[in-house]
Amino acid sequence: MSDETLPAVTVGLFGPRRLVKTMAEVGQEVAERSAHGIRFLTGGYDDQSEAEERYLRLRDRIDSAVFPGPWAFDLATTGHWLTVPSTHLPLTGAALYAALLRASLTIEDVDLSRVSIDSLSLADVAEAYAEIGLDTAEVYDVPYEGPASVDGFAAFHQEKYERQHTTVALTTILSVERDLQAAGVPVLRIAPTRSSVRDALETAVLLGQGTRMGAHQLAMIAVQVIPSRAESGDYWQQELALLTHQKLLAEARQVGASVTRRSDTLFLVTTTYGALVRLTEQFAFAPFLGALTAQLGVPVAVGAGTGQTARAAEANALMAVEESVATGGKVAVYLDGSSERLDLEPGPATTDAAPDETPSDQRALEIVTSIASAMSPTPGRQVVVDVESVAAIMQVTQRTGRRMLKELVDAGLAWPLPPARSTGGGRPRQQFRLLTEKLD
Repeated sequence: MSDETLPAVTVGLFGPRRLVKTMAEVGQEVAERSAHGIRFLTGGYDDQSEAEERYLRLRDRIDSAVFPGPWAFDLATTGHWLTVPSTHLPLTGAALYAALLRASLTIEDVDLSRVSIDSLSLADVAEAYAEIGLDTAEVYDVPYEGPASVDGFAAFHQEKYERQHTTVALTTILSVERDLQAAGVPVLRIAPTRSSVRDALETAVLLGQGTRMGAHQLAMIAVQVIPSRAESGDYWQQELALLTHQKLLAEARQVGASVTRRSDTLFLVTTTYGALVRLTEQFAFAPFLGALTAQLGVPVAVGAGTGQTARAAEANALMAVEESVATGGKVAVYLDGSSERLDLEPGPATTDAAPDETPSDQRALEIVTSIASAMSPTPGRQVVVDVESVAAIMQVTQRTGRRMLKELVDAGLAWPLPPARSTGGGRPRQQFRLLTEKLD
């Protein structure tokens, strides 16, 4: 791929401040040599407990991230706050060489054959010592074996030093270095070489470019309303279609997506893979499903699809929505044409209604307001209607007018009155009193 087609990327640099400063200096060199745009943002901290806050501050502005070592990387992964492709600075024998040299120059009476080392593997330590011709018989190493192993690093170093087995401790962890300094143990921190930093930054740039190109891949979201038999036909169908379109436009606007109405029940949202990731919170929740179901009061099916072309993305989305329909809208389905089907549970059922109103209550309020306005009641006078008058005012069939009155009764906005006697015989007309006082 030519440089002209590679997107500009932003890489986040995280770790102790001194190390991040070195990373930023090397990053400047990487950026100057690059033919396309690269930017590095720093998130240095004084303590590992600040790492998450620093990362979250920059997460929406970066395409990839670099961490100071495997421990920080694993904490971000297991803590579930990592949101972009990431790498970490490698800890190898090359870093150990530099630490041993600094120890020989800065620590009096140091014996490099009697040291304790953490994080590096036994193989790396043995290889490094073989390169400089030193025996490892009195070199003690505890490798990194996951975040829990770090808890014992300080005690390991201190015990070896107090028993006079070692003359210096070499650690990769800032907090361990501080603990050992407080205990009076000679200690130096193993820092990656500039060459290792450069390799890690270049890897992060490639990861970020992949993120940007993938984020601009086309994605389609198909939304299918599943009305029941009682809700099908004429006025209700049209009202439901308009309301669905309105709600989808409001939701899609947040990520710059467009909405197309295919029919009264089927809508297509066109967006990018990056926006789809944001809408689904890293594919943790279904896009739109929870909110639309709550707002419309009817089941909704959602299918999402991606592809190299618009036609492929649309085909995957339409196949996915059919599979969502088969579940009754209980889950959304994601298909990309290559991986297995991914089911996404509904997200939070947020609505535009007030906290004490459901979407159906909001619709009932709109109906009763329209009827009351058309009848222009005088202050203090009761508003009484029947099916015929409601149908005439709302310009719907009497069947739909009867359904509207039922909605008003269910919402507590109308009371059925005793049937009035018919002077001409026949079935008495059912009348309803509208509780217009609830509109105040």
